[in-house]
Parts: sequence; C-alpha cells; structure tokens
Amino acid sequence: MNFSPVKRLKVAEQVAGTIRDAILGGSYNPGDTLPSERELAGTFEVNRSSVREAIHKLESWGLVEVRHGGGTRVRDFLASAGLQLLPFLLAPGGALDPKMLMDLLDLRVGLLGWTGSRAARNGGPEAVEPLKEALEALREASEPSERQTLDFAFYEELVRLTDNGVASLLANAVRQVYMQNAALFSALYAAEPFDTTLHQAAVDAVAAGDVEGARAAMEAYGRSVLPGGAL
Repeated sequence: MNFSPVKRLKVAEQVAGTIRDAILGGSYNPGDTLPSERELAGTFEVNRSSVREAIHKLESWGLVEVRHGGGTRVRDFLASAGLQLLPFLLAPGGALDPKMLMDLLDLRVGLLGWTGSRAARNGGPEAVEPLKEALEALREASEPSERQTLDFAFYEELVRLTDNGVASLLANAVRQVYMQNAALFSALYAAEPFDTTLHQAAVDAVAAGDVEGARAAMEAYGRSVLPGGAL
C-alpha cells in the first residue's frame, strides 16, 4: 500500500479547511468557480499536488464539483453535503452563524423527544440502570465543561436504549458538533445548582415504559435552551 507523506497531507488538509470555511462563510456562492489550481498554489504558497489533494477533499465533502477543462465549481452545500460538515457550519471561519445555531437547537428538540420515547419503549427497571448512573454522574459534576460532557453521555445512554443504529450515527455527528464548538454551549451548564429535574423525569418515564412521558421530558429539556424556552 502506498501512503502520501504526512507533511504534504497536513498541508492539503489546511488548504481544504481554509477553502471550506470560505465557502461555508459565504465568500463563494453556489455556481462560483474557484481560482485555478495554479492560482491557489500561489496564494497558499504550496505545491500544486497539495492543492489537488485539497480539491479532492472539498469534492468528497460535497462542496465543489470538478469539471475537467471547466474549473472547480462551488456547489450548494445544503443540497449536496453530508453531516460531516455540520461541526463547521455553526461557526465558519470562527464567526457564529445564529441561524444555523437556531436550526440545530430546533432540530434537537425533536431528536431528544424521539430518543426519549423510543428509549421508554425499550426500557424498563433493569435496562434503565446505566441511564441512572449517567444522571448521578451529571449531578455530581462541578465544572461546566464536565457537565457538558456528562450531559451528552446521558443522551448517549438514551440513544443506546433505542436500539437504533442510525440514531447512534446521528448521535456521533451531534457529539462532534457540540464538542468542536463547546464554548458556544458552555453557558448552558454554568448555573448553580445545575437543574436535572427533566433528566430525572425522563429516567422515571423510561423505567416505567411511559413513552409519552419520556418524550415530553426530553422535548421540554430541549426547549429550555431556546429563546423564551419554547419553539
């Protein structure tokens, strides 16, 4: 098996990341053509093979379309890209996109509710024990960053109870979003004491097999971080 030199690969990833942020940040619109390979190599002061690797990366993300003899065209990423871009959409280039943040939090309400209801359908007194342990760890946490990590661990226990492989993959994507943009959400975990009332309500509902109760508790938790506390 042939491997590319690590140094060159890192350069290509940096180039790809910079162009990715420019596209996500609106510097290029769908249908625009990127500068030529030669121009990009000159701008980034790298060799053309690194640029070529970067373009392939952008293409795999669904951000560009390479047209032989016709340049590299920027695509409408909302129509062509996948979940792998989600962590970068919240703050492209380091600047928060409020609309994308609200879209994420809005979707999170429904996702939390669905996860709670499915967990309750598959739960019960014995199955819920790891969820109780996750909640206890969350209650004992004293630092906002620790709470954030443990809150997601609680959610992952709910996902495990759904016994749904696609839900697990979505949870992985959401984890990457939250952990890569942890500073954006840290204020949610700074309150003293940290309120776990809705977590407890979800645990009780899952243990009792109360599908609607678990859905309501998790949806309410999701809505609690929205402006006004509601959709």
